[in-house]
Amino acid sequence: MRLRELLQADHLALKVLTGHDLLDRQVRGVSTTDLIEPGRFVKPGELVMTELTWHTGPASSQRFVAALGEVAALVSGTALKVVPDDLIDACAAAGLPLLTLPVDVPFSVVTEHVLRALLASPPKARYGSRRRLASTLVDGGSLAKLVNAVADELSVGCWVISPTGRVVVSSRRLPGEDAVRLAQAFLTARFLPGMADGLSIFPISRGAPHRIANWFIAYEGTPGEHEDLIVELAALVALERSRLEAAHRIERRVLDQLLELLESGDAALPSVVSRLHTLHVETEHGLLAVVASAGPSAEVGVTVLDELLRPLAPGVVTASDGVAVALVPLAGNSAEDLTAHLLRGARTLEAGLERITLGLSGVTTSPAALSGLLEEARNAHALAALGGSPVSLVTGDDAGSHRTLLAAIPGPLRRSFRDRLLGPLEDYDAAHQTDLLATLEAFLEESGNWAATAAGLHVHVNTLRYRLRRIEELTGRSLSSWDGRVDFILALRMK
Repeated sequence: MRLRELLQADHLALKVLTGHDLLDRQVRGVSTTDLIEPGRFVKPGELVMTELTWHTGPASSQRFVAALGEVAALVSGTALKVVPDDLIDACAAAGLPLLTLPVDVPFSVVTEHVLRALLASPPKARYGSRRRLASTLVDGGSLAKLVNAVADELSVGCWVISPTGRVVVSSRRLPGEDAVRLAQAFLTARFLPGMADGLSIFPISRGAPHRIANWFIAYEGTPGEHEDLIVELAALVALERSRLEAAHRIERRVLDQLLELLESGDAALPSVVSRLHTLHVETEHGLLAVVASAGPSAEVGVTVLDELLRPLAPGVVTASDGVAVALVPLAGNSAEDLTAHLLRGARTLEAGLERITLGLSGVTTSPAALSGLLEEARNAHALAALGGSPVSLVTGDDAGSHRTLLAAIPGPLRRSFRDRLLGPLEDYDAAHQTDLLATLEAFLEESGNWAATAAGLHVHVNTLRYRLRRIEELTGRSLSSWDGRVDFILALRMK
């Protein structure tokens, strides 16, 4: 039964104090309590009745309401004659319907009415449930309606989540950090369905090429519980996702044409602008290109990049020359925001992948600059691929830095160069308790300014001269020559 039906029982004479817009909630049981923290003794969907003997002030109201969790509603008795305003405020803030009962109606009458109504309700056939779910989509319903229908049917919380921890749709709020933990558990679980953080996790599609290209359902309950309905929900979510992907495939064909046009070298500006307009990609507020590789194929990379870009800056993504390529309008975001967003998502996906490599171009507002933009993103991706970390991202700005070039040098060669040049200084410092290496670094940071270096080290200029002369003797390099200083700078950067 629903709360609205309960209010229609004239002999109960219940009145609504808060939650007038929540009267379609299902009532699945009834309980009575006067414990200040009744959480362990009440269940989701129950009508909870209390005489308020626990009430001592506003703090007690907040504590009591917080402990109720996902109950259907609270019914206040008459021990205090008047329902405290702080309890009304606490229920309103928590989205909990609060009802009040007249003095002459005992709780037992409410309990009997609810139990009779529940016993009189015919059991819901699974076939009927499945038909209702299917009709939700057929009638143009959204994924949100579909998930809420299942959550209501089973009286459980239910969420559809992507492998980056993005909550696609939910029946109730799920904190972002919880969603990320569930996504990592989904990516690393040895077997699915499984459990994580007290919730069951169930893959949307059994035929996905890789878990990072899949979504999953998280719901309250144990694996196998409500299995028929969850399997049906997964199939319908997969169907709806395939519809969305069909629309994306049309966009991909247009982007493929644009890439071919740009790579041909004969791209007329009107043709480029026309295709950007077809893709709804605007350059006015800034546009950049992203090239990525992840997983066993370019198609998996496309799915990963598309997911990584959402919901901050969804772009148009396709596969080209074995990698995923996207044009991303910033639309009010900054390139730094996008970079941070991509890194956060990639580090979540890292749990299910050996490697994710990303290259970002600079930003342009000119359609005429697209060819150079794509080349810059491809070059940045190539440099990122030289790195050894599971998640490697290089931007166009990074690609112009000596640090990126150093990262491309094999590790053993970097260590050999550094040890041959700086090793004698480290050995001398260790043997004589001196600071030659720190002095060298400070001198180069001050661009060879004697006075500034001496002041920063709190030593006399003559002491600095002695140290620098000793550095030259030990290394065989001159600090007065450009080549010598460059060698030292590169060696120091190879830590």
